[in-house]
Amino acid sequence: MTVSNTSPTPRVWTDIELAEEAQKALEEFVDRRLAEPGGKYLAHIKARRSAILKLFKRLAGVDPNNPDAKIVQSVLLDEELFDALRYVTGPPVSEDDLGVLVTRKIEGISKTELAGNNALPVQVLNLICKLADPLRFPWVAAKRPPTRRELASAIAMTTALHATQSLQTERRGHGKVVEQRLVARLTELGFVKVTGSKSKKKDVTTATNFPPKGRITQPSHHPTYPHFYGECVVYSRKVDLFIALATGRMVALEAKDSSSGLNSTKRLLNDTAAKAEAYRNEAGKNIISVALLSGVFKLADLQTAQKRGLYLVWAHDMDGFIDWIKSQAA
Repeated sequence: MTVSNTSPTPRVWTDIELAEEAQKALEEFVDRRLAEPGGKYLAHIKARRSAILKLFKRLAGVDPNNPDAKIVQSVLLDEELFDALRYVTGPPVSEDDLGVLVTRKIEGISKTELAGNNALPVQVLNLICKLADPLRFPWVAAKRPPTRRELASAIAMTTALHATQSLQTERRGHGKVVEQRLVARLTELGFVKVTGSKSKKKDVTTATNFPPKGRITQPSHHPTYPHFYGECVVYSRKVDLFIALATGRMVALEAKDSSSGLNSTKRLLNDTAAKAEAYRNEAGKNIISVALLSGVFKLADLQTAQKRGLYLVWAHDMDGFIDWIKSQAA
């Protein structure tokens, strides 16, 4: 629903409109999930199967009791193969956890250490073998070669396990996808993304007024129209985008994707709406807090968020928000 908006703030939805828009977002969420089995999931299966096959080929013939450190090192320094190796354990172990388990230190393991210490890669492989899933990799504990059936079964099960996890990770990143769609729309309007002086990305520019370490603590740190910052900390609260309007006011925006009503309470009320109140206390009406929403949200949470000063923008109605931004320069 695209509605002309020339007010100094984004649209405030009525309860009926909130219910309608929340249902549209829910329907989009359902359509997105129902399309996964024959689409994204198969793509993840293909990628993960390729990685596990490469891993097995690289480690073929390696004696776990006396491995070639250089071969193991090449696996750990290859991001795709290291990722696959972590899924040999049961349950899979994160890279951070693996570093702590091997070193017994909170700092974990760095790529530099893996490249410069021949003993460390062997220690990592030994731990992986110790934690190997006995159901998928029974030959590891038995210290024998796998049968063809065991190998085929291990490949199939590990592929499905890893693909499921990587798809879930992608799901959690949907809010970032929506955010990038908005960035593209802002760029089309002539806005320019500003970042720190070390950036080498083509879609950003550097500026001396970008706040140190991305921390905004005073008005002089704000971007100037038509510029915006990416992820930064605004008066001690992190936001995804900080956008300068032609009016001199700022939009502090966060993209929020929710998969359940319970999740919406945490993401919308306990997080973003709380920030809106903090900004109002810190900067009055100069900062407009906006949540860019996709997924499943409870009507009661949406109503409460609006009452607490948070403006709601729907991913499926981004045109309406873009029209409002354009109206501020009219």
